[in-house]
Amino acid sequence: MYPLINTPNKSRPYEHLKVTSLGVIGALVKGDDSDAIKYLVKTELIVLCLRIMKKGNDLAKTVATFIVLKILTDNMGLEYVCRTEERLYAVAQILKDMVEEMEKTETLGKELKMLRQIVRCFLRLSENAK
Repeated sequence: MYPLINTPNKSRPYEHLKVTSLGVIGALVKGDDSDAIKYLVKTELIVLCLRIMKKGNDLAKTVATFIVLKILTDNMGLEYVCRTEERLYAVAQILKDMVEEMEKTETLGKELKMLRQIVRCFLRLSENAK
């Protein structure tokens, strides 16, 4: 599924495949299975999700943000993200940019679900001493 998620093609059918693939991974992390999270972290799914959170369509951004949130909810996932300053900064910067973009386009109220996920990501990041 990773090639479908990582495709540079922005045409509608490919965007549907991207969102569907993200949905499958989202269903996998929804179960709070630490082994699944550990596997996904090793495959550097976070990098793909961050890229989508930055430049994807609204639905893809929402699903990618959900996946990052579920990874952060797991202690191993939080430890992975906070292990290096670069990773921590990248995640925090993308989350900040998403909120600023919502503010610019005046969609904060419309995208309440995604905003809640972003706030929960920040809250979880704040639980780490770094």
